[in-house]
Amino acid sequence: MQKLFISFSLMLLFTQCRNSGNVTAELTQIAADISQSCPQMIDSETRFDGVVFKLPDTLTYNYTLVNLLAQNVDTAEFRRALFPGILSNIRVSSDMKKLRDNAIVICYAYRDKNNRPVYVFKISPNHYNKN
Repeated sequence: MQKLFISFSLMLLFTQCRNSGNVTAELTQIAADISQSCPQMIDSETRFDGVVFKLPDTLTYNYTLVNLLAQNVDTAEFRRALFPGILSNIRVSSDMKKLRDNAIVICYAYRDKNNRPVYVFKISPNHYNKN
């Protein structure tokens, strides 16, 4: 599962935002731009399907676990394995600063090979602003 964090490199695109002053328009456009290059295989198990920005403040990264069925995933273990790394990246990455500064809710949604929901990580400012 460590390779899942490769997808965070996509956040580098956020540092190249235009200075429009309109965060909503910016994030909507960036999500659309990133999604145009999808789907992309992140590793042999994970496909990155795209990003969606939903008003008022939620950015969702969509993934498919291409070899798994939802009923075979221990969601508690899945959360324990991934959540600390996801949260840490959001808290410390300079590439995530714009999202933190604008109190964006960041979701990582995982689906199985049959497009059934597996797990959604929802990281709010209450999570990433804690010391």
